[in-house]
Amino acid sequence: MILHCKNCKERFSILENEDEIVGNLVHCKHCHQEWIYESKTKYLENRLAELSEDLDKTEVMLNLKKNEHREKISNLENNLKIKKKELHDQNKLEQIVLDFEKRLTNTEKTNSEQIDLEIKIANKEKEIESVYEDIYSKNIDIEKKTNYIESKIKSYNHEKNLKTNVENEKIKVNSSEVVNLRGFEKVNKTNKDQVAENKKKSKFRFFSPDQLK
Repeated sequence: MILHCKNCKERFSILENEDEIVGNLVHCKHCHQEWIYESKTKYLENRLAELSEDLDKTEVMLNLKKNEHREKISNLENNLKIKKKELHDQNKLEQIVLDFEKRLTNTEKTNSEQIDLEIKIANKEKEIESVYEDIYSKNIDIEKKTNYIESKIKSYNHEKNLKTNVENEKIKVNSSEVVNLRGFEKVNKTNKDQVAENKKKSKFRFFSPDQLK
């Protein structure tokens, strides 16, 4: 007869029949565990009861695992949702960075244009300064020439006045007025000398910008 050990679940054979060992103590040849042998029907009933308990435990364990898995899936879904939102925000940030790069490019272009404008301003200021210096130099030159012209006109007027004085003296003489001849000759000589001196000077003075500087 073949028996199943309740402890180690191994099979082993005995010489007795089932009727002979029902209610008697049997001994496992593998694990040496002893137990009272029951009838096949009772054995199957007990075994099914044990299997039911095992199945209950398995179902409870599976339900626990199922709940754990569901909770884990829920957590993963929430985490995935958070990550997707983070990815969306990251894409927005990336777009902001791209916009900043475009703005920086435009800013660099504007800055370059600003530098060019500042260079133009500096060149214009130098040009204005150069023109101002030219104007200042020409004004000095014109002023010198004007002074020269004025001096020439004054010298002409002085000669004219001398001639007029001489003519007046001659008129007085011709009109038989009493004249101090010595004084007249002295004045006449002085006037002639002055006229000669002016002519001598005017002979060597001419309108020359080089002499005025």
